[in-house]
Amino acid sequence: MSESVEQWYAMRVTYQRELMARQFLSEQGIESFVPVRLERRLVGGRFRLRPRALLHNYIFIRSTREQIDQIKQFQLPYLRYVMHTLNGERQVMVVPEQQMRSFVIVAGSDDERVMWLPSEGLNLAKGERVRVLAGPFEGAEGVLTKVEGVRDRRVVVRIEGVAAVAAPTLPAELVERIE
Repeated sequence: MSESVEQWYAMRVTYQRELMARQFLSEQGIESFVPVRLERRLVGGRFRLRPRALLHNYIFIRSTREQIDQIKQFQLPYLRYVMHTLNGERQVMVVPEQQMRSFVIVAGSDDERVMWLPSEGLNLAKGERVRVLAGPFEGAEGVLTKVEGVRDRRVVVRIEGVAAVAAPTLPAELVERIE
């Protein structure tokens, strides 16, 4: 792909600066995603709601490679590309648009029943590809599979080597198989 095409890049940040990076990118008008949950913290003798990153040291950025390289060099030197092996060679990880949309729908949900799973060792080969038709997870695509420790099958969206997240159990009529 060309370096001037906008794509989703999986990036690592050091020392849990994912929320700072997200704030900076937002101010620059660059789309990014960090799954967060509001959590009560005691600050100055009072409880306050503060965002907490659910996926430590990772941020997903939708931009061009050229623009990210500029930001890495001059503004956010702590950003690092996530690398993966493809066809025997190391490459920068680019997340496909539909996969990222599905991940944002599920991981960005406030639903407490959303489960974070280890991305390694998760066998999704047994499941079938599905799409959620309605409800808060409408449009999400993933694999309908049995998750260890849970009675029912769930829709799991995974970004290989980074994260996997399972939506709460959904009624069968809200899920359709993708051929």
